Amino acid sequence: MLSVEGLNTHYGRAHILQDMALSIGRGEVMVLLGRNGAGKSTTMKSIIGMVRPSSGAILFEGQPIAGQEPHRIARRGLGYVPEERRIFADLTVMENLEVGRQTPRDGMRPWTPERLFELFPNLGLMRHRPGGRMSGGEQQMLTIARTLMGNPRLVLLDEPSEGLAPVIVEQMAHAILALKREGLTILLAEQNLHFAGRVADSATVVEKGRVVWSGSIAALRADETARSQYLAV
Repeated sequence: MLSVEGLNTHYGRAHILQDMALSIGRGEVMVLLGRNGAGKSTTMKSIIGMVRPSSGAILFEGQPIAGQEPHRIARRGLGYVPEERRIFADLTVMENLEVGRQTPRDGMRPWTPERLFELFPNLGLMRHRPGGRMSGGEQQMLTIARTLMGNPRLVLLDEPSEGLAPVIVEQMAHAILALKREGLTILLAEQNLHFAGRVADSATVVEKGRVVWSGSIAALRADETARSQYLAV
């Protein structure tokens, strides 16, 4: 579904991603793990086109997308949920969802507001509430729901559990597992190994913009040395 090879990304003179590589199969949930500043968000932004890579290849469903504009990548079926959420504060839940609507894709059951309210019941109770009058957890749900209205084949989730109350994190885990059952492919960036371990099939650990470990989430749980070296605070 998605393949990244030899990806290098700079911010000015700072070399952030250094030969980043990962591969995620259809219907898989992969987690990018690493400390703050490791390069997780830059990887996401490079894939979706918000940051232009200096070199390397990004293939989505076998087609090259590196360096393309974000809206063109999104139209191909790649969704992005940024860490900053970026909801439209003055628009209601229903209006935010309408902004994200795209044409249904072949072979996929299209997302509708009613389906999304089954996934996120909280949103169904506040469909006419402006986004700016919602809690952080509710805004996170709305951002994911708005992205799903684009009927993506793959979703990039950047730090979906960060700063959320435990009860909302639990709801987020259930939602990701439900999306996985729908056959959606998901790449999420996380620092919370416990959360990642509940939803992910595989893990790629990054440190200073490089991949330092990759394998199944079960193997990472068993590798105390890797967890201590790359993930411990």
